[in-house]
Amino acid sequence: MENNYNQIIQTVATVMTDSFKEDPGSMAMMEGIKEPEKLFMAHTLLHSSYAFQTKSLMILDDDPRAFLIGYDSIQENRLLERMLYMKIVIKTFTCLGLKNMKRMVNNMQKVGKVLNLSWYKDHVNGRHYRLKVIAVDKALRGSGAFRRLITPVLTYAGQNQIPVVLETHNPSNVGLYEHFGFTLVKTITHPSTEIKQYCMIRYPEEAAIMQRA
Repeated sequence: MENNYNQIIQTVATVMTDSFKEDPGSMAMMEGIKEPEKLFMAHTLLHSSYAFQTKSLMILDDDPRAFLIGYDSIQENRLLERMLYMKIVIKTFTCLGLKNMKRMVNNMQKVGKVLNLSWYKDHVNGRHYRLKVIAVDKALRGSGAFRRLITPVLTYAGQNQIPVVLETHNPSNVGLYEHFGFTLVKTITHPSTEIKQYCMIRYPEEAAIMQRA
């Protein structure tokens, strides 16, 4: 069982690293860092393990090369999230030397100007579904894996009449999610960086429209 767990976490972390290492936000965060993929992998291992333990990791057809991370807000555990954040900080400090750590802090300050994980509070009151990550290995892209991952989430949200919220720093993702009924409600920008955060919501009413179409 432990070997299976380790294999799942390792595969999920590898796919996540490969999928997001060229994301504009990730690239800005790792700018100037020596061996950025090593640190990125350390971070994704922590995220993958956390998602598995909190049951927010959904794997397609028992194949960890295609997965979704998300959860209903009633399952949110802020204490565990703070603990995850502290683990990431500690791991970052142990992976980087002093010089790289200073670079990372500077990068975080820069990206932090367009990073707001609480943006949805201006648009959503109460219960919602938070979509964090959808990643598909290159070998499975074009197979319909993305649609098969996101559809159960949209169905669940529709049945419970709750909105789905997500944010991305990759502009190419905006059109992709709009195809599934999401609306771009806010774009966070700052004059000091070209990076933007795109904030999207899929409202229950839009789910009903998609079903009738």
